[in-house]
Amino acid sequence: AANAYCRWRGGRLPTIAQWELAAAGDGETGREILEWYGRPLPAVLPPANSGKANRYGVRGMHGLIWEWVLDFNEEMVSDEGRATTAPEEGLFCGAGAAAALDPSDYATFMRTAFRSSLKANYTVRNLGFRCAQ
Repeated sequence: AANAYCRWRGGRLPTIAQWELAAAGDGETGREILEWYGRPLPAVLPPANSGKANRYGVRGMHGLIWEWVLDFNEEMVSDEGRATTAPEEGLFCGAGAAAALDPSDYATFMRTAFRSSLKANYTVRNLGFRCAQ
């Protein structure tokens, strides 16, 4: 549905890389982002245009909702890779963290874990999307 809506509007869902690049422009620290992850969901979500615009002019990248991205399920491998007789060491979460540019960026790992838990027909109260041009 999100893909169809974005196409109807002449856009598309951003990729993980595009979303993360735009999110990096807001100057939020990992600690501030993790504090949002730990807060209970408010009864009424804030307006979509709330918050200060980041250096790219984008608002609400952190602290509003979780967001769909086009390639939401491409960051983590399935457990199917673990059933082989000669598993690849790079298929496990620890190997992914070891290969990360910043292994201390726990907020990014939280987003990765959330995205990898999704299926295309899932929805939750604070899961939304934005269209990219």
